[in-house]
Amino acid sequence: MKDQDTRDILCAYSQIKNAKTQQKILFLVQIAATIPKPCGERQSEQGDSIVMRAKAYVEANIKDRTLDPSRLATAIGISLRRLQELFAERDLNIASYIWQCRLEVAAKLLEAPGSGHLSLGSVAESCGFADQAHFSRRFKALHGMTPSEYRATLIVQTQ
Repeated sequence: MKDQDTRDILCAYSQIKNAKTQQKILFLVQIAATIPKPCGERQSEQGDSIVMRAKAYVEANIKDRTLDPSRLATAIGISLRRLQELFAERDLNIASYIWQCRLEVAAKLLEAPGSGHLSLGSVAESCGFADQAHFSRRFKALHGMTPSEYRATLIVQTQ
């Protein structure tokens, strides 16, 4: 039983005025607490597999502007809530992971030799960003500089 479930039960319990009903609820909570939890290792392995599939899907579909947590969950055949739980168990956030992947691909594109002819708009588009301004703000938040500054820094370093 999850902590939130226990809190919900205890909250409902405190609102019940009938002593016999309260005793029954306490008895059920005590029984539930004694039920063994599923084997964590097996569950963890299954969760790892699902998260790996989700990450692979993100990487394969990074250019898709409509890729978001709910679409990802649907694509891999799991509920959004469960996917969020699995990511959270690994100290990850789905949306943040998608944005980080997009920004990593963008940085690689900007670093690639011969990519100087690509406009920042086309780099943004090829990484799944709907507009260049949003791309620039996210990129600067992660790298501490705008994409054009990043590209200029790379050009100076290679000369």
